[in-house]
Amino acid sequence: MAQDGCQPMDRFSFAANGSAQASWKFCPTSRLEGGVSDGGGGGGQSGTYQQQKHSVSGYVNGYNPSLPAYPPTRAQIEAAAKRGTSAPGAGQGGYASQRQGSGGYSGEIADQMSAQIAFEKGGGRAGGGAPVQTQSSLSETSGGLTYSGHGAWDGPAPAGDSSKPAPGTPYYVNTPVEPVFDKTKEEIDLPLGTAGNVVGRVPMLGVCASALADLNIAKLVTDGTVKHIACPCVNSEKSTEIFALVKQTIQGVDGVFVSFTIAPTEARDPGSAVDAALTQIGADSFDLVTLQWPIAGTLETDWQNLESLVTNGKCKAIGLANASVPIVEAVCKFATVKPAANVLETHPLMAHRKLVGVCRRYGVCVMSNCVAGNGNDVLMKHPKLLQAAALAIQTGSHKSREALLARWSTQRGVPIVFDATSGVDAGTALDFRLTNAQKVLVDAMEPPPREGGIRFAEKPAALTEFKWDDPFLGGVARPGLDLEKLNL
Repeated sequence: MAQDGCQPMDRFSFAANGSAQASWKFCPTSRLEGGVSDGGGGGGQSGTYQQQKHSVSGYVNGYNPSLPAYPPTRAQIEAAAKRGTSAPGAGQGGYASQRQGSGGYSGEIADQMSAQIAFEKGGGRAGGGAPVQTQSSLSETSGGLTYSGHGAWDGPAPAGDSSKPAPGTPYYVNTPVEPVFDKTKEEIDLPLGTAGNVVGRVPMLGVCASALADLNIAKLVTDGTVKHIACPCVNSEKSTEIFALVKQTIQGVDGVFVSFTIAPTEARDPGSAVDAALTQIGADSFDLVTLQWPIAGTLETDWQNLESLVTNGKCKAIGLANASVPIVEAVCKFATVKPAANVLETHPLMAHRKLVGVCRRYGVCVMSNCVAGNGNDVLMKHPKLLQAAALAIQTGSHKSREALLARWSTQRGVPIVFDATSGVDAGTALDFRLTNAQKVLVDAMEPPPREGGIRFAEKPAALTEFKWDDPFLGGVARPGLDLEKLNL
């Protein structure tokens, strides 16, 4: 604000020195004793405009003659009502006087504001109903200018949608309706590859080949309940016995999806490892081959070696295992054959929500190979999981904790590859769905970002080059997560 008590003006011309001058002659500091009289200003001036020591605006007592007169404000109307006058106080030069004679206002806005005030003071009973404003037809005329369609609403607040909860009340006033489970509508497999380049479909239920030693689990494959067998790498412990189990199980069974894993030490020559495995299980090719524990330093070379497997017809698709967001993004940028899958540890204590989302954007199918956390008590005896299991008993479903964890994964669209610790119960994941209450409980098991989650799968001790990445690293930046991890 200027030293003369005037306020800045909005519409004016400028003097040579860039200062406002349009209404300078009306400013109080321009009416100094001994000044030169100026009829237009109604007072004396001391020197020229540029000689004044104060910044000058176009307002005198709230009135700028360079602007058209305006109707009274709501406050002016209320103040006039308190004074008992029939006309409101001065706005731009006095609204009451401006309405008299030629060029006056039509008064629609002021009249409706007055009606609204009367309506509110009368407890909403004045005139039998609330004032109505037709915003497109409202107009005010001032100084030969007409303002219309201003879009301003001074009436009562909109009532809103009566079918929605009122402000301040819970969104769910009543318990939400439980989705009806329909097994015929369950997804039994997901596509491998991106749209227009789907190379196969991976079943929602899979089993680790080592678990086939359990005859009950092997029966899930032979009867068609489980249609995916995940084979270990060739140099893994007891690989010969495991491949023999696979060969025995898939004989005479059609439509079994068989995947194979390449260890980091086999990545230099994956063809030899694949040939050895195919010979032992008696198959011509694998449906999927994944590179386990990918190492950033040799990633591009290792992936090019895997691409040759597709070119030579030894597998239909290639993918990754235990790959973080930065690894997935890097491979998708330089790869000729895009990764079709990413197999990793996922469960409620390590949900990998960001990784799952990034993989889906790139068309990479995420698969869980440790849905029960290797049977660790930290997961299996979690209080919220026990509550979810208790709810299952109350509803008569009698589903085990292993079944609930398997269903949690498939219900979020992540296929599973379960092991012996999950048992046959994991094979029932497509026979039911978690209730709303169970889903809330299991989702709430996830640790906050500052803790980062809990892993139960351990990398080989000899594999020193591989490092676990922050599960929130890469992808779209989310500053809020960084603040959360800093406990801010």
